[in-house]
Amino acid sequence: MGGVPQAGKLPLNRELKEFRRLERACREHAAVASFDLEREGLLKVADDYRKAIEGLQKSASIRQ
Repeated sequence: MGGVPQAGKLPLNRELKEFRRLERACREHAAVASFDLEREGLLKVADDYRKAIEGLQKSASIRQ
């Protein structure tokens, strides 16, 4: 039983991993963006992903 993930944790981990990937992609694209508006928009989206990640982590720690 030690190797089997607990029900309910796997989807959250996948969601966190995907949000982190998207946050990183936004920051990488912002670093090479040609236009200020484009850069600002990408950084705002990255910040929104960061807030979502923090919220998910907080709710996961409350459930435990």
